[in-house]
Amino acid sequence: MKKKWPLNKSEIAFLLAAAILSATLSGCQYESFDDYLRALGMKDPVEYEEAVIDESVSEITLEETSEEPAVEYVDISEYTDVPAEIGVDRISDNGVPSGHNEYPDGAPVKADSDYASFYKSYDDAPEEITKKREEVGLTDSGIEKLKKQQEGLYAYDRLTDAGKTLYVEMLAIMEHLATDVSVSTTSDEAIELVFEHVSMDHPELFYVGGYQYTDYRKGEETSRIAFSGTYLYDEAEVKSRQTQINEAVNKCLAGAPATPDEYYKVKYVYEYIIKNTEYDKDAPDNQNLCSVFIGGRSVCNGYAKATQYLLNKMGVKCTFVTGMVTTKSGQQFRHAWNLVLCNGVHYYLDVTWGDASYQTASGESADPSLLPEVNYDYLNVTTEEILRQHTLSDIISFPVCSGMADNYYVREGEYFTAAEPALIQDLFNRKYEEGAKCVTFKCASDAVYDAIFDHLFTQSHVFDYMQGYHSTVTYTAFEKTRTIMIWL
Repeated sequence: MKKKWPLNKSEIAFLLAAAILSATLSGCQYESFDDYLRALGMKDPVEYEEAVIDESVSEITLEETSEEPAVEYVDISEYTDVPAEIGVDRISDNGVPSGHNEYPDGAPVKADSDYASFYKSYDDAPEEITKKREEVGLTDSGIEKLKKQQEGLYAYDRLTDAGKTLYVEMLAIMEHLATDVSVSTTSDEAIELVFEHVSMDHPELFYVGGYQYTDYRKGEETSRIAFSGTYLYDEAEVKSRQTQINEAVNKCLAGAPATPDEYYKVKYVYEYIIKNTEYDKDAPDNQNLCSVFIGGRSVCNGYAKATQYLLNKMGVKCTFVTGMVTTKSGQQFRHAWNLVLCNGVHYYLDVTWGDASYQTASGESADPSLLPEVNYDYLNVTTEEILRQHTLSDIISFPVCSGMADNYYVREGEYFTAAEPALIQDLFNRKYEEGAKCVTFKCASDAVYDAIFDHLFTQSHVFDYMQGYHSTVTYTAFEKTRTIMIWL
């Protein structure tokens, strides 16, 4: 069933303008109707063609028009670790991801494109437009209050003032499960970019599966855009799920360490998510945190959103990151992980790859017995480390993370900067005293990794460090992360 929008006398719906122009395509520079639609900014020609099949179009006049404006539907990209499309390349010529910048950790990052030239004011808008904005709190004072609340969020802080205004408008609309609310831009590109920024900062919007917007035009120019979230559940279901999420989160937070040291908070959440979640590509709601907190089964999107949600609750700043990963077989997959600010320094955090159930389900490891329940290789790592197998998306600029102070292996005393037998022996002795099942350590460089590997396995000195009699030893070596795990 079609919706009807009343328009001002001078405001013609984009749908009508395109329908009339489409009849004169023969002999123009466009090779097909689809090409023409793309030139007009329509991302789904099929959807548009279905919309214009209306015999009454030719009878509409400027004074009495109620024709449907063009509506654009956009779903959130799914990250279910499926193979990427052939030809996807997010690396620039110098080998640095296009969304990656050269600022050192903590330095200011240049904001994304300024859409101020597309800014739309509603000071003198018709009552029906301003009323819908006011219903979701989009008054001048309400917008300023919302902006203040977003300060410190990673993606929000990297927008210009015009982008920040659009950000809080879209956020307010989605928080209220509202639809068809006019926003302060006439740029569909701005809608797409800023929606990504909101999604990066707000994992609690689990009920949003995408968005749609209505593009109103005066002649060839967009006069206004009305934005709607695409909601996965109705209001009652959202409340029910939020209650279940709160129960799960409170249970987790009850066991959280009471310490100002954020490393232990990050480590706790990393371990908690892994120990309470199974990697399952077929899990319901696997693109949001419901799959983790309610179902206990998820994929990378759910892991990363749940991690962000918990750390934010604990006062640790955490951002949702998307991109691509390369497996041992050379395949590229869409993936999601986190950027975390731990004790004032940025690190990357990939909880999904820290879960042994992911390694076995994805085929990265054929024998689960050779993996611990928790793999700490991706707990607080540098940009150099993450880029060994991950590629950052170009949605936003990210800092160069170079600190190692709160890397798991450094904090736990399992990080070797040289092949020193005495330090290796100390680590083995400590693990035996703890009753650990294995010894795991990380090497600072490829040279150190090669030297220790040669010492332990090529020269068989590993038996010198083990207690009791052993004729064989089981170990797993991860060359990409320069870590070695030896079973005791």
